[in-house]
Amino acid sequence: MYTIPKDTKIDKDVLLEIIRFNDKKQARYNKLDKYYLGEHDILTRVKKELYSNNRVMVNHAKYITDTNVGYLMGNPVEYQASEEYDITPLQDAYKSQTINNLDNEIAKAISIFGKTLEYVYANEKTEPRSAEIDNRNGVLVHDTTFEHNKLFGIIYRPIYKLNEQILDYYEVIYCDNKEIIAYKLSNDSLTVTEKAKPHAFGDVPMIEYANNPEYQGDFEQVLTLIDAYNTLQSDRINDKEQLVDAILMLYGFDLRDEDMIRLKRDRVLSTIPSDAKGEFLARGLNESDTEILKKSIENDIHKISMTPNITDQNFMGNSSGVAIKYKLLAFEQNIANKERYMEKGLMQRFELYNNFLSTSSKMEIVPVEEVDALFKRNLPSNDFEISQMINNLSGTGLIDKETLAAQLSFITDAKEIVALAEAESQPQPTEKKLGENEIPDANKPDEIPNE
Repeated sequence: MYTIPKDTKIDKDVLLEIIRFNDKKQARYNKLDKYYLGEHDILTRVKKELYSNNRVMVNHAKYITDTNVGYLMGNPVEYQASEEYDITPLQDAYKSQTINNLDNEIAKAISIFGKTLEYVYANEKTEPRSAEIDNRNGVLVHDTTFEHNKLFGIIYRPIYKLNEQILDYYEVIYCDNKEIIAYKLSNDSLTVTEKAKPHAFGDVPMIEYANNPEYQGDFEQVLTLIDAYNTLQSDRINDKEQLVDAILMLYGFDLRDEDMIRLKRDRVLSTIPSDAKGEFLARGLNESDTEILKKSIENDIHKISMTPNITDQNFMGNSSGVAIKYKLLAFEQNIANKERYMEKGLMQRFELYNNFLSTSSKMEIVPVEEVDALFKRNLPSNDFEISQMINNLSGTGLIDKETLAAQLSFITDAKEIVALAEAESQPQPTEKKLGENEIPDANKPDEIPNE
């Protein structure tokens, strides 16, 4: 987190210092990004030409991130407000830009880098929109108070001189709680390229999402274990190759060139002295010890990252929902922590959108404490057990119907489902049946003969 006193005057020196501060983290961000993409250190390992140099990469980093993101965000986040507030316009604004896809991209970036940024803006149609900002190109600045309130945010892009890797200047977008300004920033000057434009978001239109208080990614603490696993697997293959290419030692005789060709082709030696012998000079391989070490490293990767190995034998068989949750206890606790930080960012987005929509009278101001963001874990669900729980709680007055309905995995809009159920439960008007010789009254069109 970058902090400065709230009365600091913004000039080129301040902006350059913020950018330089963020650029110091580029190496870390780049490494984490490469590991997720499968560009691990083992792929650049160099050995002497005499030795085998297989480079095997097993991408545990991608597995950890994709598993965490899929479990947390596999089902779209739902928003529920108190009955006296209508958040339909805001939900429509989310749906019109498929905000769920953006949520997944944000969750993935958080998992990889430990944090990410979201920029909220108004498009050409004056509609609120959101975009993810790469940590390497954006900074959210806070004040130095205990609350660390947002002061402003910047999005920057380095521009290099033509055909040279020499920095020329930065294109900078500056945004605070009132306006947005575009700058051209260099060591010598700070030039305004787009004049200040007021915005209607009511706060700094930039959000910082954190993975944890330390801003660490989900696989960052197991990078050395991932490297050790890759090295072990690569060297196992190297040892196999060196065993095949072992040196043949002959005692008491020698082979001519044509005999060596025949031996390689036919795998047979026809005539050798009676007291002669041959053997391969090779290092013995202990596969059982290597396999134990491999499993130990792999178990440590999953344990330290708190990401379960779904293919492990502990997950085999038909386990109940409660049994699976016990096996996923550490994973669930980690996801719960991630959810709290994710929800904090989503509520900031809600306030920004709410402020913007209220200026055009499309929506009233809704207190953020009256809104809940509901996360539904993407896990095989035992809806039969859940239905029994719903039946036990129905009518007790402890939990509302929408919350109970939302527990079922096949329910996507709990509010709509409850409304439909209540409509069906209302008594329907009965049709009046006519007698055999009774003629319907023409002045009463609802009396229809029974066909």
